Amino acid sequence: MGRSPLLQGLGDERPLRRNAVPAHAFSETDRLVARREEFAKDEQAIRGTACWDDWRREELTPHDGLVRPDHPALAAMLHRVQSANSLKALLRNPLGFAWKYGLHLRQPAAGSDPLMLDNLAFGALVHAVLEKSLKALETAGGLSAASSEKIEEAAREAADQVATDWAASQPLPPGLVWQHTLAIATELSRRGLALRDPTVSGGRSFCEVAFGDSAAKPEGDLPWDPNVSVEIPGTGFRVSGRVDRIDLSSDGEVALVRDYKTGKTPKKAIVLDGGKELQRCLYAFAVRALLGKHVAVAAALFYLRSEEEFRLEDPDTTMNVLVGHLQAARASFLSGAAVVGKDSGGPYDDLALALPANAASVYLKRKALAAQERLGDAAQIWEAV
Repeated sequence: MGRSPLLQGLGDERPLRRNAVPAHAFSETDRLVARREEFAKDEQAIRGTACWDDWRREELTPHDGLVRPDHPALAAMLHRVQSANSLKALLRNPLGFAWKYGLHLRQPAAGSDPLMLDNLAFGALVHAVLEKSLKALETAGGLSAASSEKIEEAAREAADQVATDWAASQPLPPGLVWQHTLAIATELSRRGLALRDPTVSGGRSFCEVAFGDSAAKPEGDLPWDPNVSVEIPGTGFRVSGRVDRIDLSSDGEVALVRDYKTGKTPKKAIVLDGGKELQRCLYAFAVRALLGKHVAVAAALFYLRSEEEFRLEDPDTTMNVLVGHLQAARASFLSGAAVVGKDSGGPYDDLALALPANAASVYLKRKALAAQERLGDAAQIWEAV
């Protein structure tokens, strides 16, 4: 800081360093810092020094996530009911998976009122409007028979209801920003509801349908029991989640599953996208497990802003490929490889702060080769289209 004008004429300043040895110890920390020989023998200092030294080595160490094979904590993390997000973390960031779902570390919540909704909150807003409007249309005769005017009206009314609910439960952006955000959410919801497919025409549509959730409370007419456990065959993973939208044909033989996306449309069609896109496959697993193998399942991503749809060309083959990657990830994790992965330290890594400072530029580059070799087959999904 610059010298204050109030100090004019009072002589030169005398800088005081923060790391100077205190004349009198104010606390135990002061005392240990003043007696470095004593501090060097402290257990916490010894562990901290060992961690710092291990971070600077190219090979992997316990301070980089290596755990003894078949550790009960690792088995417990894999035994929990998984979601698309947790499986994505296991495939692309095993260390973050262990921190979040084993040690239960969480990113601190923002303490200030938002100037505008972030991407996650905006997605939740759009999904809430879609859910209310679809249920209203199904009650009033069915989405498949609704006109474009009815769909637009239902989206507007649902947006008003959601706005009222949100205003009573959480802080909102400033008035003009909030109204603009609601207008965009309403339009995106209208686009999602207007999506039709001749293979399921005349059937029924459902939105935000839970599956594999033992705590879910069944409400209204659902295509299945949401409390029934869903397991991905051959992997040992039980999964739960919510299907954004499912359309069932009138004879119950065809199911079209869609995952709505409010973000940017990819430049080319994606399948597993390096392990980042799992929803379509997990939804297909759930539908087939809960409705029966005789039901023909189609799964698609629908990007609301561009109104582009990406369907899985061969769902069965894609599901088999995903099963192989999940088996490899499970075996690798149980062998003790809770190490950094493709998403570690990235822009969407909530726990990047727990990594060494400037990890993306130094630490992760230093450990990348050893981590990939240690993960073995579990790292191959990073190259999947």
